[in-house]
Amino acid sequence: MVTAISVQQLSVSFQGRGSRGRVAALTDVSFELPRGQILGVLGPNGSGKTTLLRALAGLQAPTTGLVTVLGQPATAAALRRRVAFQPEGALPLGVLSAPELLAYFGAQLGLANDESDRRAAHWLRRLDLEHAGNRRAATFSTGMCKRLALAMALLAEPEVLLLDEPTSGLDPFGSEAVMTILRERAAAGTAIVLASHHLLEVEEICDRVLILQGGRRRALGSLAELLATDERAVVVRGADEAGVARLVEAAGALGLEVARTEGARRNLFALFRQLAQADEGSADA
Repeated sequence: MVTAISVQQLSVSFQGRGSRGRVAALTDVSFELPRGQILGVLGPNGSGKTTLLRALAGLQAPTTGLVTVLGQPATAAALRRRVAFQPEGALPLGVLSAPELLAYFGAQLGLANDESDRRAAHWLRRLDLEHAGNRRAATFSTGMCKRLALAMALLAEPEVLLLDEPTSGLDPFGSEAVMTILRERAAAGTAIVLASHHLLEVEEICDRVLILQGGRRRALGSLAELLATDERAVVVRGADEAGVARLVEAAGALGLEVARTEGARRNLFALFRQLAQADEGSADA
């Protein structure tokens, strides 16, 4: 697999206030991310997630260590159209409407007007922002602002996408739409780094997870590697109550402890998907 991001012994520190000296935001963090994979970055507030994203975006110089993106230093000007960063915080130029803001960013990227307009219309539709019309972005709800920020990041059709809490403030349907788009981009070869506090979303969408604590890497790997235990589970379908009772009895005869029996259930995202698909089916009928 072709490496999109390489971080080697990255440390970032800032001058503290008063007599505190320097404060370490990241210390000796290393990892690599291939094209087409999604890396979830988890950690408590202050663990260094945003600093890491800013270093990957070329907005924060390392104190020590090396960050390369698509084979170049993260600060390289040539990466401007190949790497996109969706930070947290207020949108810039809130006096503009969503189409105007995307047109402005398209011009900053050097896109031809018709191509910029085509991409903008596509992402406004995919992120359910067409209805906003000519409303100023400053009047948008939190969820609308978050979706517009993602549209701005996607406008460049980047090879590397850096996202800071992209589903914060979104309702479940908005979160599901964002995750669908991210799966599509990864399938097309985009490398995605996703910092989030939403553990279920990370578990659903990410190929690998990096856990930061106190600015240090505490764990890195696939979910299968990080969550594996020595226990083994047997999943049985189609058993009625009597069948379950016989299975429990058989397990006991083998000297095994039955921790629990429970009915199979889907998660809430699966329920929301089903409801959304039913709504789409009704609209098409």
